[in-house]
Amino acid sequence: YPLRRQRQMCIRDRVKAESLEKVIADANLYTVKIDVSTEMPFIEDSWYGSGTGFLVDKKTGLILTNKHVSSQSPSLIDINFKGEDYLEGTIVYVDPIFDIALITTNPSLIPDFAVNAPLACDQTPIQGESVVAFGHPAGQDFTASTGIISGQRFELTAQAEFIQTDAAINPGNSGGPLISVKTNQIIGINTYGIEAEGLNFALPSEHFCKIINLFKENIDPVSYTHLRAHETRGNLVCR
Repeated sequence: YPLRRQRQMCIRDRVKAESLEKVIADANLYTVKIDVSTEMPFIEDSWYGSGTGFLVDKKTGLILTNKHVSSQSPSLIDINFKGEDYLEGTIVYVDPIFDIALITTNPSLIPDFAVNAPLACDQTPIQGESVVAFGHPAGQDFTASTGIISGQRFELTAQAEFIQTDAAINPGNSGGPLISVKTNQIIGINTYGIEAEGLNFALPSEHFCKIINLFKENIDPVSYTHLRAHETRGNLVCR
């Protein structure tokens, strides 16, 4: 029995390793690097920023990221798929409450290998679930960190529960996907970490899925009164 149990554990670990490799390989296909430069930033924005985003609609060139990555100011936005030249991006929607932004790029210039990110719009995060945070921390482009869902944290500003994870989320990771290893689907968008080790947070996918779907239906997401528990001020930049 001990030998059988050991074999079962080896098989389980091998399957998990193969699943993790698949998750990371797929993330390289839909994740982008975003560089932003702003000549005259609003007070809440900076002159230059860099972060992560992921492709949510290849047909229209729609990419999701954090608002604090894209900024809300008129900016020059460069988008980079792995191994490809930079593409020009345009901000089309920002939500300062949820700290998310939608960017578009010319869909005809998106590389053939790129795919739509798999969004888990209806999945409830489970404490203890293995996850991958993918992005470009500290200039280390297209890299992954692993961890688990540690718990949840209620954010008063957004009036929403954020996913807490010990997967490292450092500057450069913001706007990137938090991916379930079990399902290989995105369960959150990496948003911020705090100084204490292992305290990192992501907005659950259920929130940005609603915004993406409304936007794709040509409905201003802010008009959807049931989207949030209190009045918010999203901004439709241009269509």
